[in-house]
Amino acid sequence: MIIKKIGTTNLGKPSDTESDRGKREDETTSLEALRNSLGAGNTMPRGQLLEGRYEVEQVIGYGGMSTVYRARDIHFASTVRVCAIKEMFDVSADPNVRQDKLKRFEEEANFLAMLNHVSIPKIFDFFAANDRRYLVLEYIEGKNLETVLEERGTPFEEEQVLEWGITLCDVLHYLHNHRPKPIVFRDMKPSNIMITSENRLVLIDFGIAKTFQEDKKGTMIGTEGYSPPEQYKGLALPGGDIYALGATLHQMLTNSDPRNEVPFTFHERLPRILNPRTSPEIEAVVMKALEFDIAKRWLSVEEFRQALIRVRDRNATQPTGGKASEAPNIRNTMATGLNPLTGGIVAARGAGLSGLNPTGNRSDNQTNATSNRFRQPQAVEETEVQASLDDLPMGELVWSFASEEEIRNNPVVHNGMVFFGSYDSNLYALEAQKGEFLWKAPTTGGVCTVPSIADRAVVVGSEDGMLYAFDIDHGNQLWNYRTSGPVRSSARYYSPMIFFGSDDQYIYCVEARTGRQVWKQRTWAPVRSTPTVVSGTVYIGSMDGHLYALDGNNGNIKWKFRALEGIISSPLVHENLAFVGSLDNNLYCIDTVSSWRLWKYKTNSYVNSSPIFYNGKIYVGSVDGYLYCIEAKNGRLVWKFNTGKQVTSSPRVADGTVYFGGVDGNLYALDAEKGTPRWFYPTEGPITSSPAIDNGHIYIGSLDYRLYALTAPATDK
Repeated sequence: MIIKKIGTTNLGKPSDTESDRGKREDETTSLEALRNSLGAGNTMPRGQLLEGRYEVEQVIGYGGMSTVYRARDIHFASTVRVCAIKEMFDVSADPNVRQDKLKRFEEEANFLAMLNHVSIPKIFDFFAANDRRYLVLEYIEGKNLETVLEERGTPFEEEQVLEWGITLCDVLHYLHNHRPKPIVFRDMKPSNIMITSENRLVLIDFGIAKTFQEDKKGTMIGTEGYSPPEQYKGLALPGGDIYALGATLHQMLTNSDPRNEVPFTFHERLPRILNPRTSPEIEAVVMKALEFDIAKRWLSVEEFRQALIRVRDRNATQPTGGKASEAPNIRNTMATGLNPLTGGIVAARGAGLSGLNPTGNRSDNQTNATSNRFRQPQAVEETEVQASLDDLPMGELVWSFASEEEIRNNPVVHNGMVFFGSYDSNLYALEAQKGEFLWKAPTTGGVCTVPSIADRAVVVGSEDGMLYAFDIDHGNQLWNYRTSGPVRSSARYYSPMIFFGSDDQYIYCVEARTGRQVWKQRTWAPVRSTPTVVSGTVYIGSMDGHLYALDGNNGNIKWKFRALEGIISSPLVHENLAFVGSLDNNLYCIDTVSSWRLWKYKTNSYVNSSPIFYNGKIYVGSVDGYLYCIEAKNGRLVWKFNTGKQVTSSPRVADGTVYFGGVDGNLYALDAEKGTPRWFYPTEGPITSSPAIDNGHIYIGSLDYRLYALTAPATDK
């Protein structure tokens, strides 16, 4: 999907006048910033020749899996023929998968090349080279509707919306009735609709168009806010395009972006409420297209088109009909009582968020789901463990290292080196056994994320909004990637990609070698959870209250589970089960196949700690001051240990001992089966960091600015 597209030019003219050349040169200069922002070596240089005929002029757009160039077809010597070339990347490591993708690319390109409609760009050529795929397309001069709407700043006039809606129905009708197989576009939205200088509408980005296969389930593809509920289940149906077109027309009428709203709440944001000049007739037509139940929408785009034509013709004879105050009473064709598939955003207490209002209800599949293998935990007699520190032996200090600011997150040990970030804006590398300083690498903001080892690089996020990659041996910066908010989500390396979140509300995937963006997926609040990647699926929480399961190849949402409040905890995935904590005080167990909740365990405060699995049990901390040990199969409490202060540290288990830090400043070592304390070590500040264990040493950071290396006391049995 093209995320950004800029620049226009005169295309397909019979001669290359001085004015034409000057205009293209000006545009090329203005586009250099875009090319440079993608990084040296990540785009084709100006003048590069493809297939011996397509001369690259400039980058004009980029997306998660592709870059788009303006190019000139030099086979036409006497005529300037400018085209667009879409370069698509294949990041699959499996050669069989790559070969399968190449075959499907060729089949899709041949199929799309057969399309012939005034509102669909023509495909002139396609080819593969250097493990990349190329489509040569008609270059569309103009701006997309999203850009036009942003520049305008106010809704479009109803007459214009009707004309565009009728045109878009026409092109969808062509696709839905294509032979031998109908095509479902699946991503209708303003940014995929171009307006040319001749006021021609063109539907762009057919990268996810799919032939209609009844009752065939696949990966959810599309854009949240515009996609219908059935598309979240992988169903690509013509009725989904009707819903997405309804959402697009709603945005044109109201200038209200559905991506900023809770999904499936259009019935709460009627066009006439947001724009009183909207007529009840067009409102009724659009809202019927936005019915939650596909059976209640327009039966076809042709029926939708005829309804828009009737409103247009009525408005032509009654010019004042667009004003709600003068509109006659008509039968209300809109349905009431729609049940949203997912609930609304809930304010996260104590998380620095404001202005988020709870709305909507929980999904039935989350509140009522049961399983033959699992059952809801019943009330049991709780076993609480507490011991006086005076009775405990103290761990032995091997060494400690002082940074210049707080150490808030976990150290990582790799090949005899320990890496950690500090709020003094540095990433540190020490020799693991003796704590000797090796190097430090600067950022421009505090570092509160866990370093990630990606081959020969150490990757870390910063409060400055950047993700950095440093050379593992010397700390030299290899690349950086900028987001629009602090990066408090630790990166996860899953070759050849790196996944992480940002406070700008997006989940990102970048190439580990170059830092180039592969895709990004929007959530609706800051993302501070660390992703877990299992079999190519990325599991990550957001402060919007959802646990997301994303396709690691393209970022598409496979499913999402809604808690009652935000998720900072990082998910644990074990044998098709996902365990994650929430600011609603619960630890959840979720079936990763169905996305159903199997059980939940309620603590007395927020669960920011990330759970771990050991010997059939889940260990997790809570802000209520306890570390909990819970049966993984049914959510029953085994024991809980009281520290008296918050536990936001995530536990680690080794050799039957569970280690974790407390806000009381202590590192604790407990018997993993019984919860009885074995030893502790006091630091001089709260511990929010989680321990790292390697070669008999326990490494942990403290807000007292120090990183500690400890061993169990000699008397510990």
